Amino acid sequence: MKNRDAEDWVEVAGVGRDEEAELIRGLLESEGIPAEVEGPSRTPFPEDLGAFGTSRVMVPPDRADEAKALIAKREREYAAGSGSDEEDSD
Repeated sequence: MKNRDAEDWVEVAGVGRDEEAELIRGLLESEGIPAEVEGPSRTPFPEDLGAFGTSRVMVPPDRADEAKALIAKREREYAAGSGSDEEDSD
């Protein structure tokens, strides 16, 4: 991973597709949180390997709580149908 140094990064999200992991990575980076994706497309093995087929979003340990909170917020917004930071005016 290009952004990692000697510290061990931690997983903040595990998803079934590299594309979804890349979207999460982009969300985190847009908020200033360094993030990387570890996933099946980065290995020569087939993607259907159960837990080994999971794409993982990794961040520095000191940013993990912030990253998880941001991901949870976006998931709540998506579930509510808003998908944005703006509140509905209904």
